Amino acid sequence: MQVKDKIQLLIPFTPLIAVFIVLILRPYFLFPVGGDTDFHLARAQEILQNPFWGLFWDNITYYPMGRPVWHQPLFNAVYAGLWYLAGVRFAHSFLCVFQVLLTVGIASWFANREYGIFAGYFAGLFSLAMPAPSTLTAAIPAAYIPILAVLTIYYIPHDKKKAFIVSLVGLWTHMVALFCFIPLYLVDNYRDKTNLKIIALLLPSWLFWAVYWVYFKDRLVTGGIFYTLTHLKLVPPHPGSYAFLIFLAVFVLGIIGLYLLYNSNYRQFKLFTTYIVIVIFFSFFGFNGDFLRGFQFAALPMAILAGFAVERGYKNLSGNRNRLVSSLFLLLMVFISMMGVVIFFSYLPNQHGKGWDALETPFEGEYAPLKDYIENSTSAHQVVWTERELSEKVAWMTGRSVSNGLYPDNTYGGTRGFVDQHQNINIYKSDGYAIVNDLNNNTIAQIKLGTY
Repeated sequence: MQVKDKIQLLIPFTPLIAVFIVLILRPYFLFPVGGDTDFHLARAQEILQNPFWGLFWDNITYYPMGRPVWHQPLFNAVYAGLWYLAGVRFAHSFLCVFQVLLTVGIASWFANREYGIFAGYFAGLFSLAMPAPSTLTAAIPAAYIPILAVLTIYYIPHDKKKAFIVSLVGLWTHMVALFCFIPLYLVDNYRDKTNLKIIALLLPSWLFWAVYWVYFKDRLVTGGIFYTLTHLKLVPPHPGSYAFLIFLAVFVLGIIGLYLLYNSNYRQFKLFTTYIVIVIFFSFFGFNGDFLRGFQFAALPMAILAGFAVERGYKNLSGNRNRLVSSLFLLLMVFISMMGVVIFFSYLPNQHGKGWDALETPFEGEYAPLKDYIENSTSAHQVVWTERELSEKVAWMTGRSVSNGLYPDNTYGGTRGFVDQHQNINIYKSDGYAIVNDLNNNTIAQIKLGTY
C-alpha cells in the first residue's frame, strides 16, 4: 500500500485521533458531575454490595421500601465491574472517555465505509454537535443507545449474527431500546426468516423488561404516560443556545442526507428513518418532560447522514467544475463542524486550570470530608438520612443505605407511598458545611466541605 493510500485511510479518523489527544491533555473526567452520574454510581455501588439483588432492585436509597430499577442493569454492571477492578475513579473516567471516543469513532467508521472519505471525516466532527453536550460527557447508558442502534443498522444487511448481539446488548442497556430495536428488523423485511428468528431470540429479553415495568408501574412515580406532553421543559442548553443552533444545522444536513439516501439506498433509508422517528416520538412520553432527549438519541445517526450530505454535495459541486463554489461549500462545512467541536469541549467539566496533578485530590471532590466522617462514624450496615440532593451521593460514596431519595420536584422518579424517616445520623447541607444531627435533631458535627 502506497503512502497516499495510507493517508486516505487515516483521513476519516483524524477527528477521533484529535479528540483523543485533547481528552488526554487535561484530566477532564476526574470528578463526577452530579445528577445522572450520582444515580448510576449509586446503582453500581449496590451491585458491588449484592450483585444479584442490585441488578434488579434499587434498595440503597428509598430505604426500607426501595424501588424498581429505572434502567436495565448492563451499564451499571459494567460500571461496578470496572470499579471493582481498578477503583471508582478509573471506572468513571474510563466510561466517560470511552463513550466519547466510541461515538466519534463509530460515526467516522460507518460513514467512511458506506459513503466515502469526506463523509467519514465530517461525520466524526458532526457527532460532537449534540443538543445537550453534557449528556455525552457524563457516564450514562443513554450515550450508548445511538451507538448500538447505528451498529445494528449497519450489521442488519451485512452480518445478522452481529446485528443480533448488538441489539441484545441494547435491550439490556436502556429502556428506550424496547421501542426502537425490534422494529428495525420488521421494517427491514418482516418476511425474512433470519429477521424473524432474531426477533424471536430478542423477545424473551423484551418481554422480561416490559413485564417488569408494567408489574411495578404502580410503585414508580412517573406522572403518567402523558406527563412529558403536559409538562414540556428544556434542560440546558435550551433552543437558542449555540449548542442547539449548531445541532440544528447538522440536523438539517442530516435530513438532506436522509433524502439522498432514499434515492441511493432505500433499505438503509428505512432503517435510519425508523430509528430516528421512534426515538424522537417517544421522547414526548418520557424523560420527565425533557423532550430534547429524543433529539439526543438521534444526534449520532443525523451526524452520519450529515456527513453523507457533505460528501455528495462536494462531489456534485466539484463535478460541475465550479472550484470556487465547492471550496466555499467545504469551508462552510468545516466552520459548522468546528463550531460544534468547540462548543462540545466547552461543556467538559471544569478542572479550574489543574493538570494531571488533580489526581492527588479525592475523587469525591468537596464531599470527601463528609464521606470520611460517615465511614468512620457509622457501621457498614447503618442507615442514614440525608437531604434529597445528597441521598444518591452519600449512597455511592459510603455504601450506606439512605432513607430518602426523592428528587427536588417530588414528582418524578420516586417510590409511590415512600415516606422518608429520620435516623441516628441525619445530614443536611448549608453554606459550605455538612450538618450532622442525631435523632433528636441535635447537631453532633459540622463538617466543612472541601475546596479543590
